[in-house]
Amino acid sequence: MTDRPGRQMGRAAALMMGSVLLSRILGYARDAVIAWQHGATIETDAYFVAFTIPDFLNYLLAGGSLSITFIPIFARYLAEGKEEEGFRSFSTIATVMGIGMLFFIVLGEFLAGRVIPFLAPGFPPAQAALAARLTRIVLPAQIFFYIGGLLMAVQYARKEFLLPALAPLIYNAGIIAGGLLLGRDQGMEGFAWGVLAGAFLGNFALQIYGARRGGLSFFPRLDFSDPGLKEFIRLSIPIMLGFSLVVVDEWTTRVFGSFLLAGAITWLNNARRLMLVPVGIFGQASGVASYPFLSSLAAEGKKEEMWNTLTLTLRWVFLVSAGVAAIAVVLSREAVLLVYQRGAFTIDDTMRTASALSAFCLGIPFWCAQAIVSRGFFAMRDTWTPTLVGTGAWIVALPVYYLLQQSYGVFGLALASTVGILLYAGTLYGILMRRTVGRRGVPGLIEYGKLALAAALAGAAGYLLLGAASRFLAWETVFGAMIRLAGGAATVGGIYFLLAFLLHSGTARTIHRREDLLHPPGTVPDGGSDGNGVAPS
Repeated sequence: MTDRPGRQMGRAAALMMGSVLLSRILGYARDAVIAWQHGATIETDAYFVAFTIPDFLNYLLAGGSLSITFIPIFARYLAEGKEEEGFRSFSTIATVMGIGMLFFIVLGEFLAGRVIPFLAPGFPPAQAALAARLTRIVLPAQIFFYIGGLLMAVQYARKEFLLPALAPLIYNAGIIAGGLLLGRDQGMEGFAWGVLAGAFLGNFALQIYGARRGGLSFFPRLDFSDPGLKEFIRLSIPIMLGFSLVVVDEWTTRVFGSFLLAGAITWLNNARRLMLVPVGIFGQASGVASYPFLSSLAAEGKKEEMWNTLTLTLRWVFLVSAGVAAIAVVLSREAVLLVYQRGAFTIDDTMRTASALSAFCLGIPFWCAQAIVSRGFFAMRDTWTPTLVGTGAWIVALPVYYLLQQSYGVFGLALASTVGILLYAGTLYGILMRRTVGRRGVPGLIEYGKLALAAALAGAAGYLLLGAASRFLAWETVFGAMIRLAGGAATVGGIYFLLAFLLHSGTARTIHRREDLLHPPGTVPDGGSDGNGVAPS
């Protein structure tokens, strides 16, 4: 029987998926404008490297994890009827950490020129100087991301998702506008100014309206004894100190990519952006939507119910993402050609980007999985375990990045990224299972194995069929790529689901309508078990 929290979580997930989908479409337009105007050059490489220091600053102060660290704190105040105390803690955290963010922004403005050569050691001096100049433009956007993240966390805690869902849309629209208005005259600086404008409008100004509409009252407050601030710092310290693979993977590929041909970082960036589309739509959106509900179950001590809720969502996400991965690997060239190949972006750029994309896409199910599994730990107020596991996975994977880069270039770096995320997601899943249901969750692993096998076989069949079709329909033209992408996706997807049914996948057999593929289920499948050998409570 469908429960009310299940319906709420399904609606929230559908909303966030719609937001991510639209944001990715705008992201396509953004990257397409960059590719059209500038192709893949030393300037575009410098632009993407310019985000490394801002991203690190955001990560250092846990700004990228505010929805994880602040939601449990504020939600507890709301549950206890202490809303005013929650607002005081919000004011303290925003003031104290905001001052810290401003300090590091100013420091970064002065030190950018000295730090960039360490982040992209393969860059010549002129390219490093350009990257530093672009860094100084985008760096102030981090204060808008940080305060905006707190404002969005307040709305998430109230289970209000609409205005936070609009933030990435406005942000990407700002970048596109900056590029179109200023890109021709100012080059990549036009896009950098668009980053600053988009962050202010979407992540800050709109979120102030949303949070205040929900009753938020803010006043600058410096109180280092505030219990909310203390708990926030306690939860954030592991994220601040640890170098989790989820965060530093992109930075690592940039460092190693700086030693490759001009344009390598752009090829890797474009491929990663395409790979992250299904990750955002299915993994990230489902993780964000399920987190408040997981937090509520964890706060009530219902670990088994939390595991059931988490794995129910995870199996659906794995079902869909494994099929998408099979399609994306087989049709990587067609996808890149349609999205990027125009203007200054050549067929050679397409081939190299597609090579990286095919390797990145092998990791789609695991990127989706970690976005959900990690929130199981965060719901239990454990930020140390995901960070330590992520740091360990990155350290173990570092030699893999080097060896595969030396042997296979951009393809090797993308493949190393997939190896790392597989290690991280698998380890994290095993630890969470042991802490919640123990060995009773082991039978559920068979389900993931069935889906992975079905995806691998479907991908192989699709590769052979498309190879045979190349004699009649080449992929190098827009028309040919469109037909192959549509027909190939339908074929590989159909084979995948047929194989999943033949392999007796319990998750695949819960799909009765097209709508069942578009959002996570709100009920436990029929049969009295959640599919992991654990009866629902």
